[in-house]
Amino acid sequence: MAWMQHLWPGSLKNRLFVSVLLFVLVPFSLFQIRNIDKLEFKMQSGIAEQNAAQLEFLKDSFESLKLEVFAAMLQLERQPELRSRLMAPEHFPVEERELFLRNKLLTTKHALMNGTVPLHITMMDMHGHIYTTMTENLEQQTIAADDILGEPEFLRFNQSDEPYFWSIHDPKDLLVKEFPHARLYSFYAKLENIDKTAFGYLRFSLDISAWLSSITNGFQVKQSYYIMDGDGNPVLQTDESWGEAGMDSILPRFRENPEAFFTDSRNHSLYNSVYLPHSGWYLINRFPLEALSGSIRDMKRQLAASFSVTVCLFAGITFAIASAISRPLRSLELRMRELVERNLNVHLPEERYKGESRMLARAFNRMTDDIRGLITRLKAEERQKEAIRFQMLMSQMNPHFLLNTLNTIKWNARNHGDAGTSEICQSLGRLLECSLNTDVDLVHLREEIELVEAYVHIQSFRYDHTFEVRYEVGEDVHYALVPKLSLQPLVENSIYHGLVHMNRGGTISIRAFRLEGMLRLEIEDNGQGTDSGASGSGLARKRKGIGLGNLRERLQLLYKGDARLRLQPLEQGMLVQLDIPLLVSSPYGKEHQHVENSSG
Repeated sequence: MAWMQHLWPGSLKNRLFVSVLLFVLVPFSLFQIRNIDKLEFKMQSGIAEQNAAQLEFLKDSFESLKLEVFAAMLQLERQPELRSRLMAPEHFPVEERELFLRNKLLTTKHALMNGTVPLHITMMDMHGHIYTTMTENLEQQTIAADDILGEPEFLRFNQSDEPYFWSIHDPKDLLVKEFPHARLYSFYAKLENIDKTAFGYLRFSLDISAWLSSITNGFQVKQSYYIMDGDGNPVLQTDESWGEAGMDSILPRFRENPEAFFTDSRNHSLYNSVYLPHSGWYLINRFPLEALSGSIRDMKRQLAASFSVTVCLFAGITFAIASAISRPLRSLELRMRELVERNLNVHLPEERYKGESRMLARAFNRMTDDIRGLITRLKAEERQKEAIRFQMLMSQMNPHFLLNTLNTIKWNARNHGDAGTSEICQSLGRLLECSLNTDVDLVHLREEIELVEAYVHIQSFRYDHTFEVRYEVGEDVHYALVPKLSLQPLVENSIYHGLVHMNRGGTISIRAFRLEGMLRLEIEDNGQGTDSGASGSGLARKRKGIGLGNLRERLQLLYKGDARLRLQPLEQGMLVQLDIPLLVSSPYGKEHQHVENSSG
């Protein structure tokens, strides 16, 4: 494919123009030619969507009408006055009873769909009386109730337990005069008491042809509508072109996909359908496509002419835009080469660019400024790190010097027979050794207890052994990991703020045990409470200090909210509870460096 590389332009401007020509204009031209062929289909799709929306509206209106009829039946069934007149008509005067029931039915009829739907209601009691919304009420009474109850629809109540149903039928009995040439869609209901005993029958008869005509008269486009049942039998048709419309071949296609639309080339018609689930019917409309043929041809010619002009203009504009883009990119390329050569003072003149090119130049200048600032900050941080490291080394020297001095004092005291001073120096040396070890944050509980013992030993000398410390530590938590120097500030708090004002009898209890997957550490003393005055000083005991604040901050850093430190006042003294996650480590062979063998 080397010959293609020779044919391909070398400059960005020409490559951009050829790329747009080959990959935009040519495909777009082919695509538009294909779209012209599909234009008719698109228009048909638009009409089909409009027809589908109309069918959905008809479906909603139909289902709404059925729901309103059902609600009207329930309302009539639950009226005590109506029920009493149907169950015991002999207790009411004939004219008053007929007038009352007729008015009830007329009120219900006019409430349904605002009285615009051709609808009639027939009601019968169990004593052979008939009540309807017909105009000629006396003439209607010549038909016996047995004749009506003998119709197949009413006999259905005796053959099944269903209290109500819808049925399509031709007009009979009282309805023949009102609907001589109509198909009726009627709602039959058995009026029942709470104990399921029937006290009457009710029938709502709807002329669905007149209902469909009243709904579709408001549509701008006049079409033909058909209603078919699930077996393909016609329920309703608005014209007599059932066979010519080819409905027998259209219905199976709608059964497979009720939401689709189809065209029939034989009669140049477009069909839409919507399924009525509660009735099992298909509502289908037919739209003639002859009216679209002339408009489609004109639109094809106009589209072809406008597309040709657009292609020519687009080619010229593309070449101009490609030239405008390539010039600032060339300038940017030169500046970036200077940046690669570590010339960080590169800067693009933003006022020479426009639009996206200016934004690109601005972003490039911001990038170079950020790089210079970042390098400056990195140098400053590096110098700061070196200074911090130096201070850390110096801070390690001071405790180490103190540790060596303590060894000297300890041996001097031991040589002069001062055992107490020697023991204090040894305990203080152990505490200093722990502070020097900055490599670990967690230690065994056993080691932490040893540090507490060293601290208590020093304080016992200071306060002349006026208090004692008791340890209750389970063997199963000896090697649990705890924060280093976490118990010492709690014990110090108990001594300085709880036992310092007691002459004798002060006790500090240190307990450690497992509790629901946590390690519970408790420091309890019987010293001064939070409210009682300190002996000889009158000052209330306070528990806050630098040690506790430091411990809380370390717990937050180590456990991220999983540790809890609580101070609970007692009747005498204070209880401090520290809960931390239980982490048990295997014992390790750690050679302790004692004050005796520490060296400078």
